[in-house]
Amino acid sequence: MTNITKNQIDELKKMMELELAQLVNETQEEMDPESKPSYIDVGGDGDSGDEAVADTIVDTDNAVIGLHLQKAIDLNAALDRIQSGVYGVCIDCGDSVSFERISAYPTAKRCISCQHLREKMFASEPKSNL
Repeated sequence: MTNITKNQIDELKKMMELELAQLVNETQEEMDPESKPSYIDVGGDGDSGDEAVADTIVDTDNAVIGLHLQKAIDLNAALDRIQSGVYGVCIDCGDSVSFERISAYPTAKRCISCQHLREKMFASEPKSNL
């Protein structure tokens, strides 16, 4: 049902497993309090400017960690699809996801037609923080 060969899937799987391991390491480093400057290191003498800088650093770190976690979720889902034998099959229509799309975006779960349709349908909906 997919036009992707076993060798191509094996290569993509290796690449995704390597990327996942790197994400885990980067996330652990981001979350390590020893690697982060303390409030005092940022210049925290208590004024509102220093507090704003410290808050921005924390918010940025949290955003980066959130991106890492979402990417890890996507990679794990793609690896699960490989394990289940449905990697490269569109989750919406069941057609094959092109090798070009999978090569550019290995965690793709929809064919390009279904992805375009999904983006059109949900483009105007506000994003939920949940």
